[in-house]
Amino acid sequence: MTSNFEYRYFAMTPEHLTANGARSYGVPSAMTASGKMIGEIDDESIQYRFDLMTRADVSRYGAAKSVNGKEYSEGGINFVAQPDDLLGLCFYGIYGDGTASPGGGAAGYTISGFTHTMKEDRDNVLPSFTLEIGREEKEHMYKGMCINRLSLNCTHGEYVTMSVDFTGKSESGTSSLLATTPSFGGAALDGYHFADGEVKFSEAGATGVESTKIKSINLEYNMNLDTDAACSIGDRTYIRQPEPQMREITGTIEFSDASTTSSTSVPGYDMLLTSGGKLYDGVSGDPAIKLTLTNGTQSLVLAIRKVRWEAPTANISGRDTQSLSLNFVALVDTDNVMSEAIITHTAASTGLASGITYSIA
Repeated sequence: MTSNFEYRYFAMTPEHLTANGARSYGVPSAMTASGKMIGEIDDESIQYRFDLMTRADVSRYGAAKSVNGKEYSEGGINFVAQPDDLLGLCFYGIYGDGTASPGGGAAGYTISGFTHTMKEDRDNVLPSFTLEIGREEKEHMYKGMCINRLSLNCTHGEYVTMSVDFTGKSESGTSSLLATTPSFGGAALDGYHFADGEVKFSEAGATGVESTKIKSINLEYNMNLDTDAACSIGDRTYIRQPEPQMREITGTIEFSDASTTSSTSVPGYDMLLTSGGKLYDGVSGDPAIKLTLTNGTQSLVLAIRKVRWEAPTANISGRDTQSLSLNFVALVDTDNVMSEAIITHTAASTGLASGITYSIA
């Protein structure tokens, strides 16, 4: 039995930085095959697209002329979240340089230790990436790809899954596949799962309170990239990196029942009903929502500093017990921070902890 699985791969590489730290949009770093970040994804849907303009006139029963309009690429990837380079680059794509690790400026994306922290800053510059996708017969290259949306799905008894959507320049073309079998940087790692997960809440910056009644939690980061401003008269595809507009972080938490204790920070139906919604204003150490995920060795902590809860939703049926679903929207805190992502590794880890550096080629 023959197989083409060895010719399937997804490589993601940050694009060039200039000497002063500015980015050169759509110019891939000259990474060797061994230096490419190849991630373990479940599936991908990156596609070349264009707007087709057609003309009709009164003398014909249908359109007689057409031409391509804007050309671009878009699509996403789905994968199990694990502490490897793919996870790090995806979070790097929505946070920019951040603080502490990764290093910023001309050095690019650098991991020098085992704790990696990212959070919003008004000075951060979001990166663009070159994607190289092996599809059994040819490699497809997409330049200038930026992350527009990132979501996590955490459900009890399952792996934590991630979905990341990209948009960027039109496809650059096809080429030969990698000459060697792809090597995954996170091959020795396993994904995060909810079995050892923890969710804590803090209403006003007090010590976070853990809830043991959570069935699932979903988070979504939306950058709302302005793709129209990336185009110009005289060019069919993007000539500038699409800039982020208003950042949106939303989520949903499902509880196994609708009750809560008024003396704790754990949100519940009665609390949100009597207050007409609720504002949770946490602090850096004890944010409004703190989600900790592990694979037994490495961890991922996502902290949402300040949230506004929406109206609660509860229901029952003849088959299911009552559950409570709460939606929330993240707000910017007084220090201009909405969220924080912390990836922690051990010295025995591979993946991000291997000291990988993407820099000027």
